[in-house]
Amino acid sequence: MRKRFNPAQFSLIKAHVTLCRDEDVRDWSETLSRAEMIRAVDVQLRFGQPIREQDLVYLPVVGSTEAFDQLRRDLLGEEHRRKQEPHITLVHPRNGSCTAEQFKEICSEFADELPLRFREFTFIEQTDGGPWRNIRSFPIDAPSFEDSGAMCDLG
Repeated sequence: MRKRFNPAQFSLIKAHVTLCRDEDVRDWSETLSRAEMIRAVDVQLRFGQPIREQDLVYLPVVGSTEAFDQLRRDLLGEEHRRKQEPHITLVHPRNGSCTAEQFKEICSEFADELPLRFREFTFIEQTDGGPWRNIRSFPIDAPSFEDSGAMCDLG
């Protein structure tokens, strides 16, 4: 979907949900220490129908974000105040556009909600507008979680 409708963004970064941004982090070494302590977390999110805001197209979360919010608190500490609304960007307006016809085509691909279970989070970095690169990944999936078959994995 992203490759077809926003190839420039697709070439820069994989589909993802942003857990935190640079401005959320006061001390990267402390954040790294917290990340190393996080173990089994069941972060499942349900994504709804695409939303279009001019050239931005994204899948919003429907339902609870409590596990996501808790993971942010565990990673950033209780002092973080900004609410992060999890979503998946399909078309980014910085380097893409979306017509009404394209949006209709995108919507036709999402007849149902999209449930995803996250198995890891990754620190990533972009240099000089180039492709994002993975710095370090942290598994968060508990070994006792049963795969229902209804959940997709997104690393």
